Amino acid sequence: MSTELVLVTPAEASGEFDLGTWLGRRQAFSMMAGKASAADVECLRQIRDLKLYLVKTRTWGEFCSEFLGASKSHVNGEIRYLLKYGPQYFELAGITRISPDAYRAIAQHVTSRGMELDGEAIPLVVENSQRLAAGVAELLKRAGKPIGKALPPAEPEDVFPDVERRMRRLIEVLSAMPRFQKYDGRSWTLVQLLEKLQKVAKERGAPVDL
Repeated sequence: MSTELVLVTPAEASGEFDLGTWLGRRQAFSMMAGKASAADVECLRQIRDLKLYLVKTRTWGEFCSEFLGASKSHVNGEIRYLLKYGPQYFELAGITRISPDAYRAIAQHVTSRGMELDGEAIPLVVENSQRLAAGVAELLKRAGKPIGKALPPAEPEDVFPDVERRMRRLIEVLSAMPRFQKYDGRSWTLVQLLEKLQKVAKERGAPVDL
């Protein structure tokens, strides 16, 4: 797995960088831990630092929510991991789903050559997934951090901005639709769905009826 990072060029930074094209090539882009690539996170760092997101949204937080489906704090965290640990963290996390906390305990054993274990460097490639997983478990054990304790559940994401955006879009779509006939079966289906939405909202602590 290559450690080469894709950088935004000076021409792109001056305004020629097409965010729409970049995002379009990454429709399945995910900022969830273990799925983001180092190259994409580096691109995001430059989009943030050079304020290239301003061609799409007013703030970095809005860009993260609307175009990445993640909170600003989560994306900033991924950028911090890149700056602190380098591409190797994302390569190993993409194969073994190691958490930042666990990686921190074994970071000195991971280089551009691979994961160092007993004098051998195991390359960070999918073909070595079983050896890498076993190596991670062994290194964590030696560091006094059993893997079961070193991989805590991920902190819950703040999904509210994305939910709000989707619901506002749904309202726009429904508002643009022609009126339903009084006994149209589709209108009854819509009523049932809205009732389910109200029930779920109440279960999640919505303070008022929808």
